[in-house]
Amino acid sequence: MLVLGYFTFRDLLHDRWRSLLTILSLAVVVVGYLLLASLAQAMVILSRQAKVTNNLLILAADTIDPMDSSIDEGVLQIAREIAPGQIRLAFPILFRHLTIDGKLMQVRSVPLEEMPASLALLLVQGAWPDGPRQVVVSEGAAEVASWKIGSTVNIYGTDFQVTGLVRTEESAFGSVWMTYTEGLHLFGTSRGFQVGYLSLVPAADPESVRARLLADPRISADYSVYLEHAFTNSYNQSNSSLLTLSSLMVLISLLVVTFGVYNATNLSLTERGLEIGLLHVIGFTLNKLRRFLLARALVLTLTAYILGWLISLAFINHQRLNASVDLIFLALRLTPLSSLIGLGLAVIFAFLGVWLASRRLTALNPLTGSD
Repeated sequence: MLVLGYFTFRDLLHDRWRSLLTILSLAVVVVGYLLLASLAQAMVILSRQAKVTNNLLILAADTIDPMDSSIDEGVLQIAREIAPGQIRLAFPILFRHLTIDGKLMQVRSVPLEEMPASLALLLVQGAWPDGPRQVVVSEGAAEVASWKIGSTVNIYGTDFQVTGLVRTEESAFGSVWMTYTEGLHLFGTSRGFQVGYLSLVPAADPESVRARLLADPRISADYSVYLEHAFTNSYNQSNSSLLTLSSLMVLISLLVVTFGVYNATNLSLTERGLEIGLLHVIGFTLNKLRRFLLARALVLTLTAYILGWLISLAFINHQRLNASVDLIFLALRLTPLSSLIGLGLAVIFAFLGVWLASRRLTALNPLTGSD
């Protein structure tokens, strides 16, 4: 083992510039893998399935992004008239995408009592707003914007104080929540509200109520009605193709390690055929030569992976702290699991590259150093 390590070290030191170039090229591949893996993980969070609920959402017809919706105040009363006894509670939601402290966030305004009751927000720290100019923020928003209890958040030129952190589900990863009264003061009433939230009685059939609402021209003429979980899943799954593409690119990026190691090993065998032949003559078996090539590839791959990991970590931290606008709901991070999986796959693919290149050892002429 010591002899193998000595020969590996001496060989890499002898070709220090080529070794350095090989490490840098493999490090670029590693950076690509780690960033793509981080993106894929963030997309999995974004694309997760919503919990099935007994609620309906009313939005303007043909709306994909809730921010584009505009609903008249009288729609909720119409809905109650169409399905009397089926709707337990109906309330409006103001919805905006805004850049706050350089980060793109969802801002939602809802009646305070419905935050925990109907929207299932879980207060994990601090308190609910109990006065003017107060908001609670999601854990994701607090993370990407470095907010904490007591922080001042400027929204539409007005300063709000963060009174609590909440845990949310589905698409509300990066979100700011204020009372409906505060939202009306901030945004005005010219656009109406964006989402009508209908909480049905437990015995109601959501699909049946939805059909009754859509059968009434006062609703169907200008609005669409969705099952809450179906709309959330549709909104989240709009990026499913990106998730598939990201996952595919993750695998392809690591497969490039095989070709990089194969080329480096094959070039070494071509240029040093005579020396390798002489080693074979003086007692180095083919298995020992293969172990030498594997050790060489392992050192190059591990060094490249560490370098690539450090570059990726620095890049993600820089983007999180300094990017002018973040992707909504996407928080890139390097997790220990993805890093270890990537390391293991990189080593396996590197060994595959060595195996492919070392097959020519059996045909190597020790006297001429050629096949």
